[in-house]
Amino acid sequence: MKKRTPVQLPEEIYPDDPWVLLEDQFAPDFLYLTETIFALTNGRIGVRGSLDEGDPHHIIGTYINGFHETWPITHAESAYGLAEVGQTMVTIPDGTLIEVTVDGEPFHLPSVEIIRCRRWLDIQRGILERDIAWKSQSGVTVEMRFLRFVSLGRPDLIVSRLELSVDMPAEVTVVSRLRNRLDEVADAGDESDPRLAKQFSQRVLEPRAATLEDFRFVQAWVTSRSGMGLLSGMDHGLSGPTPRVTLDRSAMNFGFEFSWSLTPDAGVTIDKYVVASDNGDSPGLAERQAIGATLDEAKERGVAGLAADQARHLARFWADNDIVIEGADVETQRAVRWTLLQLHSNSACLRHASIPAKGLTGHAYDGHYFWDTEIYIVPFLIYTNPAAARTVLTHRYEMLEHARERARVLSHDGILFPWRTINGEEASAYFLAGTAQYHINADIVYAIRKYVEVTGDQEFLWEMGAEIVLETAKFWLDLGFYRSDHFHIHGVTGPDEYTALVDDNAYTNAMARMNLRYAFEVVSHLSNEDPDRWDDLRAKVGIADGQAIEWRLAADAMYIPHDRDLGITPQDDDFLEKEAWDFENTPESKYPLLLHFHPLTIYRFQVLKQADVVLADFLLGEEFNPELKRANFDFYDPLTTGDSSLSACIQAIMSAELGYESAAMRHFQHALYMDLGDIAGNTTDGVHMASAGGVWMALIYGFAGMRDVRGTISFDPRMPKQWTSMTFRLGVRGGALSVTLSHESITLVSGQPIEVIVRGDSHTVEPGGGTVVHL
Repeated sequence: MKKRTPVQLPEEIYPDDPWVLLEDQFAPDFLYLTETIFALTNGRIGVRGSLDEGDPHHIIGTYINGFHETWPITHAESAYGLAEVGQTMVTIPDGTLIEVTVDGEPFHLPSVEIIRCRRWLDIQRGILERDIAWKSQSGVTVEMRFLRFVSLGRPDLIVSRLELSVDMPAEVTVVSRLRNRLDEVADAGDESDPRLAKQFSQRVLEPRAATLEDFRFVQAWVTSRSGMGLLSGMDHGLSGPTPRVTLDRSAMNFGFEFSWSLTPDAGVTIDKYVVASDNGDSPGLAERQAIGATLDEAKERGVAGLAADQARHLARFWADNDIVIEGADVETQRAVRWTLLQLHSNSACLRHASIPAKGLTGHAYDGHYFWDTEIYIVPFLIYTNPAAARTVLTHRYEMLEHARERARVLSHDGILFPWRTINGEEASAYFLAGTAQYHINADIVYAIRKYVEVTGDQEFLWEMGAEIVLETAKFWLDLGFYRSDHFHIHGVTGPDEYTALVDDNAYTNAMARMNLRYAFEVVSHLSNEDPDRWDDLRAKVGIADGQAIEWRLAADAMYIPHDRDLGITPQDDDFLEKEAWDFENTPESKYPLLLHFHPLTIYRFQVLKQADVVLADFLLGEEFNPELKRANFDFYDPLTTGDSSLSACIQAIMSAELGYESAAMRHFQHALYMDLGDIAGNTTDGVHMASAGGVWMALIYGFAGMRDVRGTISFDPRMPKQWTSMTFRLGVRGGALSVTLSHESITLVSGQPIEVIVRGDSHTVEPGGGTVVHL
């Protein structure tokens, strides 16, 4: 097993405050980190935490969820059915830039004389602030205060402010820019790391009509290949002396240049409102008018009013969804809250979209949607923002025709969802660790089942969910086959991408069994609930007489590997025949293995990129007995590299369930600090969103011991000894269940009657007062 490096947090950006990430001095060596951890988003639009003046920088980016360019995938040796068109989320024109010059000297770190330089993320309010004092070569002391946030209530809006003053007369110039950085430099980039995004060597954004009015500029764009339309614009509000105004305009760059002859008694404030929206394939007058209306509304509300709205929005979120851990150190509590902010802000304003692997904090993995969202993030959304969970699952439904076509191309019945995608088409060029991960079908069904059972949203099941469930059941029945009274599934890849194209992957088979059984239940339930409506759905999906019975029989006959000698579930039919990886002689510099060893080398050994069987033990825990779970964990944990950020959280949950307290805390810490501590060495590419969701799961499913099998809430707490209590809330079927856990008891408060099981005993939590269960 790879040795996990102890978490070391840079003191420069982590003060003693559970609500603030503070950079108390300019730290250029940490730009790669702060651009990610200071990133701001609302799930619709996102901006990395780059400096207001733009330079120095590591990776600057502003993104719209789903806005992408396409490109031809070139295969050295092509074959039928391989993905042909790649999709990459691209950075849109940057409207965050505010450049300052005093007496002809540009403010540029680190070349100016710095007196004070602090930047901090207010986690409680979702606002990034910056306080700077510097002295110009002309002797002027300049005070600057920046503020930036992405509105959580207005999906297309980014807000910023600069307050500037001087201690003696000075000539001051502020340039506010909208800059198309994407097409400034043609760069093929370094594509040796498959996790990074495609770099374009040709122009992506083609400019279209632009409008200029007072201090407002709006530009239309269209992507060269995908034909997606974009509108981006900015407007300004100024207070203080009247400026001299000139325009700085080029094909890639538009700027308003404001100049003043300032005195110490008259500072200036520049409020900047930036909007961006993708609008079909040809933004026209109506779309520009809509952008104008957004800017009008923002200016009327003002920065102070918008910031107050932001604070109120997050106050409601924290009141309902904060996780308060008594006895934990400040670093842990702050990291938990930062993680919760990432999960909420990357899902707050979703529309016709899912959550990319890096959210909108970076464009690694090309901004694609994976199975990660359904398995690691949707559980958080179900209990905190079920409307967002519904949006994510609805977006899968919107991909249904693409999924049908993909199944047809691969000669399957039913549907097959793409392994990685933005627009619904398969974009994975490496089919062994991509398309072959057929388990994504069952992963989506697992999320649908959990959503319906916990929220009670039967209408979603009727309108969209059932069609996905039934079509995927058709797929599994077609993919598998019977041999010796068992139903087998061959030629697939499970979650562990260090083992590919295997027969009877245990995770895939177990999840497919769940999918088939749930499909049978859905048929039984819907046909009894509303026979006429069921007949319509049955005709639409094409369900033959007796087909549901075939699903149940296949599920009952599903082959799940088992080794009697070791008493474990083999990951697949051949896994135990392989030689174990030589961890002892693999230096730290050789991780992740995927960047240092050929896939065929890795495939020959017993070595895991991430939890596979152990993940099945958690997701389908009711189907594995405690002894088998323990044997599986003890066997696979030492073989797991953790090269995937998806692993540590699952290992933490299962460690907690099995009573391995120190291992549970060790794995939890590595999931918790995956980005804040740059555990994987690639925080610069964006937040690991699935790991963030896994942190919530580790707290709720791991340390609180919550399970929600078939919608029934139960607790078997495993809270760390060093913590004294943990308090959180869960949204269940339209109500709220408040939970306070200590080592002696668990206190449950609900606004409506709910049955909760605590360590095997059922308790009815009635409205008013609280139910205290002693442990």
